[in-house]
Amino acid sequence: MPDSQKYSGLGYWIGQFAFSALLAILGLAGGVYMLIDSGSENPSSSTGVGEGAIVLLVGIVFLLLLIWLIVSFVAQSRQQRAVYAWAIMQDYVSRNPGARATRPGRAVRGDIASMATAARARDGVLGYEEVLRLQALRPEVPYPGDLEALRLAAAAPSRIPDTPQERERRRAEWAADDGDARARLDAAGLGGPGLVHRTRLVTRVVGWAAVAAFLTSAWLKSPAPATTTFLALTGLWCVLRLVTGLLQDARTRRGRALAHAWLSEAEKSDRGLPTPFDEFFKTSLGAWWIRLLTPMALLGVFFLLGGLANIGRASDPVERVVFVGMACAAAGFFFASIALRIVAARRAAVDRDRLRAYRRGREALSSEDAETARRGA
Repeated sequence: MPDSQKYSGLGYWIGQFAFSALLAILGLAGGVYMLIDSGSENPSSSTGVGEGAIVLLVGIVFLLLLIWLIVSFVAQSRQQRAVYAWAIMQDYVSRNPGARATRPGRAVRGDIASMATAARARDGVLGYEEVLRLQALRPEVPYPGDLEALRLAAAAPSRIPDTPQERERRRAEWAADDGDARARLDAAGLGGPGLVHRTRLVTRVVGWAAVAAFLTSAWLKSPAPATTTFLALTGLWCVLRLVTGLLQDARTRRGRALAHAWLSEAEKSDRGLPTPFDEFFKTSLGAWWIRLLTPMALLGVFFLLGGLANIGRASDPVERVVFVGMACAAAGFFFASIALRIVAARRAAVDRDRLRAYRRGREALSSEDAETARRGA
C-alpha cells in the first residue's frame, strides 16, 4: 500500500488538541472575565471572585493537558504517532460501533488499558499476534507500522528457552540476580526512595498549601496577608522541587553506576538487567531542571493573565509599560517551559530504549508471559 494511504492518526491527535484547546480557552477567558467583572463597580452577573478562580483553574488544567499533548506529539516520530493513535482507535471504535475515529470522546480518555497497549505499540514492544488481534477489530484500517518486520521477528528463532524446565531455570537465575542487585543497592544506601521520597512528599504538601492560599486570597478579594502567604509558599515550592531534582539526580547517577558495573560482568550481562535497577533508567538525568518546568509554566500563566488583566487599569503610560513587560516576560517563561519539555520527553524516550536493550531476554519473556495470561483470562 502506498505510504500516502497509510493511517496517519492525525484525526485522533487533532481531536485531542481541539478538545483540550477549546476547554482551555473557555476556562481561561471565562475565568479572567469573571474575576474582572466581579471586581467592577457594576458587575453584569452574580458570580463572585471564587467562581472566577475555579473556572480559571479549570482552564489552566486543560492548558497543561494541551501542553502535555503537544510535547507527546512532537517527541514522537511520525510512525510512532500513527501507531499510538491506531492502537487506541482500533479498540475504541470496536467497543463503540458507529463512533468516528476523529472524535474519541470520553471512553478513550478514561480507558487506561487502551492507552497502555498503545504505548507498548508505539515503543515497538507489542507482539505480532497482539497487533493482529487489534487489526482484526477493524480490518479496513491497516496497521501503520512495519507489520512484516514484526512477523519476521516473531518467526525468527528465539533466544528465550522453549521448554518449561529451561524457563523455570532462567526465572530462578533472574530471581537470584534480583536478590544480588537488591543487596548491592542496600549496601550503597539505595534500597529505598529515602530522602527523595520524603522531600517529594513535603513538596506536594507545600504545593497544595499554595493552591489553598491562592483560592483564599481570591475568595477574600486578595488581601495582603493571603497574597503574601501564596507568594511565599510558591517560592518555597519551587525551591523544594529544585532540591528534590538535585537529590533525584544524585540517586540516579549512583544507581546507573551500579547497573553499568553489573552489565560489565560478562557471566551476568547476557541475562539482562535485574529488575531493581529499572527505576534508575525510568527517571532521566536532569531532574533538577525538569522539575522546574511545571513552576515555570504555572507562573508564566499567572503573571501573563495578571499583566493582561491590569493593562486596561493602568493609570499612566509607565505603569502600562510595566504590565506589558510583565506579560511578555511571563509568555517567554511559558513557551520556554514547553520547549524544554520537548527536550525532556525526547530524553525520556532514549532512556526507555536503553532500558529495553539492557533488559534483553527478560523483556521478551515478560511480554510472552503477559500474552499467555491475557489468553488464559
